[in-house]
Formats: sequence, C-alpha cells, structure tokens
Amino acid sequence: MFVQFICVINTFAQKFDYQWLQGIYYTGGNNSNFILDFNNIPPLIKMSNSKFSPEYTSLSISDSSGLFNFYTNGCEIFGKESLLLDEGDSLLANNEHCNYFEGNGLDVNQGVFTITMSGNIFMLFSYQNTYHPVSNDCYVTQFVYHTVDMNANQGKGQVLEKNQVLKEGCFQIACANKHANGRDWWILLADNQQNYFYRWLLTPNGLEGPWTQEIYNPTIDGIYFCGWSEFSPDGYRYIINNCRKGVAVYDFDRCTGLLYGPSLLSRTVNNSNWWNYGAAYSPNGQYLYTVNNGSKELLQYDLSAPDIQASKKLIDEYDLFTDTTGRPTLFGFMQEGPDGKTYIWGGDTYYMHVIDFPNRSGIDCHVKKRAIQLPNSVFAANLYYPRYRLGPIDGSSCDTLGIDNLPQALFRYDLEDTLSPLQVTFTDLTSYAPTAWHWDFGDGTTSSETDPVHTYTAAGDYQVCLIASNANAADTFCRQVKVGVLGIEQLPVLPQLSVSPNPFGSVLRIDLPALISEKPHFVLYDLFGREVASAYLHDFQTELPLGRLPAGMYLWRAYLRGTAMQSGKVVRE
Repeated sequence: MFVQFICVINTFAQKFDYQWLQGIYYTGGNNSNFILDFNNIPPLIKMSNSKFSPEYTSLSISDSSGLFNFYTNGCEIFGKESLLLDEGDSLLANNEHCNYFEGNGLDVNQGVFTITMSGNIFMLFSYQNTYHPVSNDCYVTQFVYHTVDMNANQGKGQVLEKNQVLKEGCFQIACANKHANGRDWWILLADNQQNYFYRWLLTPNGLEGPWTQEIYNPTIDGIYFCGWSEFSPDGYRYIINNCRKGVAVYDFDRCTGLLYGPSLLSRTVNNSNWWNYGAAYSPNGQYLYTVNNGSKELLQYDLSAPDIQASKKLIDEYDLFTDTTGRPTLFGFMQEGPDGKTYIWGGDTYYMHVIDFPNRSGIDCHVKKRAIQLPNSVFAANLYYPRYRLGPIDGSSCDTLGIDNLPQALFRYDLEDTLSPLQVTFTDLTSYAPTAWHWDFGDGTTSSETDPVHTYTAAGDYQVCLIASNANAADTFCRQVKVGVLGIEQLPVLPQLSVSPNPFGSVLRIDLPALISEKPHFVLYDLFGREVASAYLHDFQTELPLGRLPAGMYLWRAYLRGTAMQSGKVVRE
C-alpha cells in the first residue's frame, strides 16, 4: 500500500501533548469537562465547554506552541472553540457505538492518536470495532486513518479524509515511533489472533507498507483486547500491556522497524482481578510502571536489569480509600506528563495519583496517592501521544538526513522535604538528547548533575539557569525560584496561577495549578493601592464578577497565609 501525503514535519515539534482534555464517562457536557494545561508547571486545571464524552477514546492536541488546537473522541472532531470541524462528524459511519450512544466516544482503549504533518495538518489513526463482542467475534476489526487540516476554513479546521482503511482483520492497538533519521515515523500494529506485527512507514513521499513481521506475542487475546501499547522515550523498546495477559517487552530497531524479544512480565491474573490497564515508562526509559491485582497494586520494573522480571518492586497499594460517591481510588490508566511526572487516573473517581520522581528506583520515586482532586470523575482518560520530542539517532547508519539532536533546555523544581525548606530538588526536562548539564543556582554555586538537589543558605529570589548541551548544540533555560518565608516556615514560591483574559470584560478568571493544596487569597487593587475586589480561590477555577469596575489598569496579588507570593497587572476594557 502507498498513500500520498503532504510532507512530514522535519523540524522538532514540541508541545502537541500539553493540554489534556477529559470528561465524565457517558455524561460529558459543558459543565463537566476540564483540561490539565501543562504550559504551567505544575499544570493548571481549567474547566472546558467541550461538548462530548470521551469514554474510552480521547485525544486533545495542541499546536506546536502548546495552544489548544482540536480534540476528538474517535467519532467526531471539534476545534478550538468547541465547534464541530467541517466534515468532522461521522468519522466512523458504520460504528455501532458511535451511532448507538449519541455524543459518546469510540469504545476502544487508546483508540486514536495523531502524527503531525507540515502546514498544521494532522493524520489521525483509529479503529472500527464491534459493539457486542461474543465468542469467536473479534472486537477491533479495522485500522483506519483520517486527515485534518487545521488551517482550512479560515483557521477553524476541516477533515480532508476520513475512515480510510489501512488493514482489516483482528487487532490489538497501534502506536507510533520516530524513525532513526529523526523525520519519518514507524506505525506498528499487533494482530490479536496470530503472531504477526504489521508496520507502516510515513515519509514525505507518503505512507508505505504494510510489511509483516512474524514474532511471538504472548499477549494475544483472540477476541477482546484491553490495555496499552507504547514505545519508550528513547524509542528503543516497545511494550504491550494486556489487562488480562500481562506485559510483553520488546527491543525495537528504529532503522528497520523490527522487533526483538519478547520478555514477558508475568503478573497475578485470573478472572477475579482483570482490568490491569495502566502502564508507563519513566522519562529516562529505565523503569516501567504497571498495575496488578485488579488495579490495586502499583509495580515498577527495571528495564536495564539482566532479569527484568526479577527486578519487580511493589511501590504502592490501594488503601481502601473511596471518594464521596463510594468508588475506590484504584490505579487506573497512566499518563506521562511533559513535566516529568507520571499521572495515574484514580479509576472513575475524583482523584488522580502522581509519581513525582519516576526516574528513581523503588519507593524513592515518591508516589502521592490522590495528589490531585479533579473537578469531576474520570474513568478511562487514556490519552496516547507518540514521542513528539524524540530526535534522530545521531551517527547511526540510517541517520542520513542531516537532522541533528539540538537540545531544548527545560526544568522544574520541587520542595521535596518540608523539614528542609531551603533544599530544592531540580528535575531536568530537556528534550533532544542532552549529554551535559550546567546548573547555575543563582547564589554563586553550580552543578553538572542531571537532577541536582541544592540547599540554599538563605531565603530569597534566585534566578536559576540550566545550560543543556551535546556535541551539536547548547541551549539555556532560566526560571525564577523564590525560597520565601511564610510565618515561621520557609517555603518555595506558590506555583504560578493563571489570570485571564487580559484585557478582561465583566469577568476575570483565575485558574489554580493542579498540585496546590491550599486556598490562596486573591486581591485586586486600583493604581492608588485601594482594594477593589478579593476572593479565596476554589480548587480549580474562580470567576470574579467585575462588571461594575471602570475601565483602566489594575494590580493583583495572590497571598498564601498572609504573604504575597505572586502579583501581576490586568486591564479592564
């Protein structure tokens, strides 16, 4: 098969995965959906007026700068203003689930993903499935694609093609990985009845394939597949996590697209504890996180160990906590955040768990159960993003295009130990294969560690800069770090809240970061320093009605325990 497409992006895409749209299973709507926005560290939670229920299939895509672009539940595609794209309905015209449950999504785990093309064009890969799987009845029966042009229709977007069939049969779930040349993409799809893997290659000349590789797949289910498939952050490994069969780990050749292996990570699996959906890599690719025992156990495997199975560590367990509706806060689908943390959806509840330092071994990875309270319950929430920030294998035999890994520096910081309030943990988030790090902590000291822990001698404001480099280039990223004083305690700066719009009309909106545990006090002042409005901020989003204020400039401050931690300016139109 050969399908002609516009050129694949050959520059380094960045922030297509920065905004996660989620909603309530079966009952999504204007008042229930929300976004985790990773343009902030930690992410902001923003309410959304999106008009769909994501169910098992959900995908939200930003543009390369991280601004919201479009979203889909596999059945329909909506644009920036939650308007249905031109030709964005009936993506799967014959799909029973899309048609039977109006407004709901495709009933397939990890049911859609996209590869970005040049000119703001996106290629979406998805599936046809049968609604009621019975004996000898395959669930995922077609692998299809759609193309979307978000520049068309005066920037509102248009679906150019939909429901184009690439393969018919009985399948697991596909995923994508960058070719070693740093430009092209491999798309890999496992058969669910035979030991076959089908692969395609997307190049500027089009979509080539499929080619078939016959290799043992211990996760074959025969009929119904539930779980997760994904490539590692460096592209060298591939996993299949079948919720009932366990996890298979393969080595992957980014030049040829061929698999080697597999290693099977056996788990406790029987009819009483299926539904072990979650799996995620650590950002450095060394560790694999999975769940077991009906999503009650969180496991870590060391993929660098001589015996991966023997490296298994139990890092946390379900503690019988239920939310206000009585639902258990289990370990559900896992999501690797652009901020280097791993987010675990709490199984159809109002909570999300977080692994703060997934690059660390065992319990040092620091699991925080119910670290984030969500505006609404979320069940599946299984967004899948290919490794958009993966570059070429510099110097390899198939690195023939002259595309080099040029580091793009980024970091976050955390107060890891509240008993050592001047000790700050820095986590490198640099993309494109850095090999050296130079940290300037703003107090006259430096470090060459990848993820240093630094102790300041005094409270204050510090301009921290990271220079990340490799043989090709160096890049610098700086961030203001405030180690402040709150009463008798010294704490880092309040994570950045968002105040919008600016200019504003009758309402000013304040969005809080997802990981803040206290309620800041927001105060608005006129230019004479007089207080004109104030509010204690809610968990997610607070709207201040300010229609009576005269036009002009205003100052705002956010206070925590009486101390000003953040300030800014806004204009009333």
